Amino acid sequence: MTINDGWYESYLGSDRLARFLAGVRQDRGRVGALVDWDREMRGELQKMLGEWEIALRNAYDRAISGWWTGEQHWLLDPASPVNREIMHRSEDLNRISRNSIKKAVQRTRPGDPIGRVIANLSLDFWRYLSVTAREKTLWVPALHRAFPKGSDRAQIDRQIDSLYRLRNRVAHHEPIFHKPIVPLTTSLVHNCELVRPELADTIVGRGTVKQLWGDRPIELR
Repeated sequence: MTINDGWYESYLGSDRLARFLAGVRQDRGRVGALVDWDREMRGELQKMLGEWEIALRNAYDRAISGWWTGEQHWLLDPASPVNREIMHRSEDLNRISRNSIKKAVQRTRPGDPIGRVIANLSLDFWRYLSVTAREKTLWVPALHRAFPKGSDRAQIDRQIDSLYRLRNRVAHHEPIFHKPIVPLTTSLVHNCELVRPELADTIVGRGTVKQLWGDRPIELR
């Protein structure tokens, strides 16, 4: 497949093609290799990010469940810190999270285990549980337990936000060759290590990203 194939530019779109061409300094003979490599790297990162998301949400559930003493699971109890009205700068902090939980419940059947609700909540829900506005109501009493003792909430939140943005980028098939892939994958493995060390070992042991990085068609960050 080359840039001279009649369908290729229409398939990529002119804006996306321009980004790849810039990456190979307008060398139309090399752009196909960069597009192929970017697709392979995005695919591998998407798998890793999916594994991290599963580990993160289950670590969060264990941490909060171990603390919560309400009559229902913390996701379902109206009095829980993700459901009850919590005003922050004249806005209810839980308005969006309540709606997310409601939709997740609607996608399950009566009698389904709570794990089905957890699985139906998107990363958008889990990402915002570590923000500054939730420090007193969620991080201090419970969420910190998902991470090693002494972990800094702000640092954890920055890492999660970075991975959240990367995940959205690869999920929407956006090019990543021009992004700092090595630091991002290092952060991904590190965050896996914080919540599930065995997963980090498994990802590193596969060595797929390292191999893909070695096969990159141009010099990248």
